[in-house]
Amino acid sequence: MPMERQRFNPPALEAFWQQADEDASEEHPLEREIAERVDALLRYHLLIADAQAEGRDNLVVILRAQEERQERLLRELREALRRMQPPTE
Repeated sequence: MPMERQRFNPPALEAFWQQADEDASEEHPLEREIAERVDALLRYHLLIADAQAEGRDNLVVILRAQEERQERLLRELREALRRMQPPTE
């Protein structure tokens, strides 16, 4: 039985970030991108679970490839943010 998307979906970040922009948020753009990628990963986890529950193996393969791509991009973004931060003493 597929997961109930309405109950398990992570909250959308678009409205939050739009409001933060309007409020002149000082959030680093990479931190914003990281949050969006984490949200996307959570959605992929849910989609994969649904596809597995429905026995849609071909879809699972496709979604896992996309999930891995998101994980790779997330690691790169976190590393880029870490390199940009000033060294601690």
